[in-house]
Amino acid sequence: MKRIALFVHNLTVEYSLTIAQGVASYFNQDKDVKLVLAQTNQPFYHPGLYGYQYWTSAELLKTEDIDLIMIVTSAYQTFISPEELIDFLRPFTKKPIVSIASDLPFDNIHYTFCDCEKAYDQVIDHLIKKHGCKNIGFLSAAATSSKEGSSRLNAFKKALKNHKLEYNPDNEIEAFFIREAAFNITLNKYKSKKDVKVDAFVAANDLMAEGCMKALQSLGLKVPKDVKIIGFDDTVRASFTSPSLSTINQNIAAQGYAAAEVAHKILLGEKVPRKTSIFAEPVYRQSCGCVKTNNTAFTCFNQEGNPVENHNINSRTIEEYTESSKDIVAIYSLIDTFYTNHTLQELFNSLTEITSQMKFESMAVVLYEKPLYFKKSDPIIIPDKAFLRVYIEKNQQIIPYDEKGIETNPHKQLIPESIKSTLRGTFIVHPIFSGEKQYGYLIVKPSNLKFQMHHVYLKLIINAIANAYDFTQALTKNEILSTKNEKLLKSNQELNFQNSIDELTQVLNRRGFMDKAEKELKRAAKAGQSGMVFFADMDGLKKINDTYGHRVGDLAIQTEARVLSDAFRTTDIVGRLSGDEFAILSTGITKNYISTIRSRIEQLNLIYSQEAGLPLTLSLSLGNVSFTPGKANLDTLLSKADQKLYKEKELKHASRQ
Repeated sequence: MKRIALFVHNLTVEYSLTIAQGVASYFNQDKDVKLVLAQTNQPFYHPGLYGYQYWTSAELLKTEDIDLIMIVTSAYQTFISPEELIDFLRPFTKKPIVSIASDLPFDNIHYTFCDCEKAYDQVIDHLIKKHGCKNIGFLSAAATSSKEGSSRLNAFKKALKNHKLEYNPDNEIEAFFIREAAFNITLNKYKSKKDVKVDAFVAANDLMAEGCMKALQSLGLKVPKDVKIIGFDDTVRASFTSPSLSTINQNIAAQGYAAAEVAHKILLGEKVPRKTSIFAEPVYRQSCGCVKTNNTAFTCFNQEGNPVENHNINSRTIEEYTESSKDIVAIYSLIDTFYTNHTLQELFNSLTEITSQMKFESMAVVLYEKPLYFKKSDPIIIPDKAFLRVYIEKNQQIIPYDEKGIETNPHKQLIPESIKSTLRGTFIVHPIFSGEKQYGYLIVKPSNLKFQMHHVYLKLIINAIANAYDFTQALTKNEILSTKNEKLLKSNQELNFQNSIDELTQVLNRRGFMDKAEKELKRAAKAGQSGMVFFADMDGLKKINDTYGHRVGDLAIQTEARVLSDAFRTTDIVGRLSGDEFAILSTGITKNYISTIRSRIEQLNLIYSQEAGLPLTLSLSLGNVSFTPGKANLDTLLSKADQKLYKEKELKHASRQ
């Protein structure tokens, strides 16, 4: 039986969820394949407290008994640079890779691609001939690392040219595929409805279209009377916005299904082309004016003007709603079950009933010899030993609770070879973690493709296992002494943390930065690595303080610290040296990456200044210098970076004159 791993960045995002469901729908019981689905986020994942722990799923799927890798590439490209994505995937390139929605620079790669050129051409034709539009703007995500963002902007430009309309850069809004960014940047660009000269906006995804639509409505414009809006994706939300969103259906589930078919053919030894294309199709609703806003029947039309079925509203909707209600009841029941402290034996003995409630056909619980601790900045390293402690299949305990467990090496096999199963189809691998502590992993086979709900169930069960593990350990120790030691350790950690953190900005202070950066430079020198040191300085802080007061000045400094922290990678070291002066050390990046950083800083200044309620948009000057293993003196590097910063300041001053 062949095994395929499917990497998904985040299953709470409708696009990724739909792709995963499309893939899983192909690998049903009649295929001799096990599909192992993993929500991974990314290494050192910044949002949230412990989301970075999900990258363990990717590390687990480096196991030798995986035959092929599938990845929803476009979702990762929204969050990380192409260089980072290539680095993350390089360890997997010994096996065939099927990329969904984007090509990758490896030899053994096949990929699916949504051809959107025809659809954008049809949309422009529709707006001109059907609705008389002449000045059409675009909501872009080309500034992200996503190739989809660039290809959609290029397709839009080509469509304008085909219809003899001139592309106007001033009508483009860069919104990063994010609803909130589209909303804020639209309002920053247009201060009143008189400023809006476009008669239509076309977007690179539905989220941006929705954000822009809400912003224009808040200015007093009416959609579609004053401005037409057309999105891209045809997500479920598109049918429920007000007005309902005209969009381009890129057949997301079909892309997943097609990618699965390609993967299966590769495993069967068949020859397949490197690229498989899926074609997008326009879907017209209320936001372009094709359906009246008082029409509540979820009507939509195709390019020919014929009514088509709304795939988001169909005969299954009521059934799915009913099933969702059953899921909620099951969650309440499970919360009650997990509310009481259990030992591992008590919890595992009740897993058969719990697995049935969760609608899992099988569940394997694998624990490490002892818990591992991973901070956000740590690489996740899986041990060579793990132990299957319980295995349930079809409501039967095939392996009942075993305190020692059956040993396996996760680098070779996630489940011991002695465990035989005839189950095919889709499986989910999920790390068992609580905070920074990681205990092992679960492998489950869901009975349906409602992956969002399954991840809620899995979150409940991993929390229960983590609590039961700790409770069991506590029963064998002197609980009072353990508590005192933990409190003392936590107090010392907090004291050390506070001494190195800048109180105003919550980034490293001068002492903390110098200490951490010097250690990193020594480590990089030993490893033969190079990188960059940056010196950053806010433009016009004195004027801000003189004009608006020091309270606004402090808020500006805080906002600039947030901008720098989010513009650079989570592995980079950011510190406030004094006043509005910041320093950053970035190992592994080259000068080619600087333009990307500057672009991120510029865009984040725009967004975060708006969010902070500042009376102006912040800007900063940036000086940079490279370091190598032989030239890694921190004081010298900071001095040279400061000199370059000063030259940039002089150029800015001269340009104003």
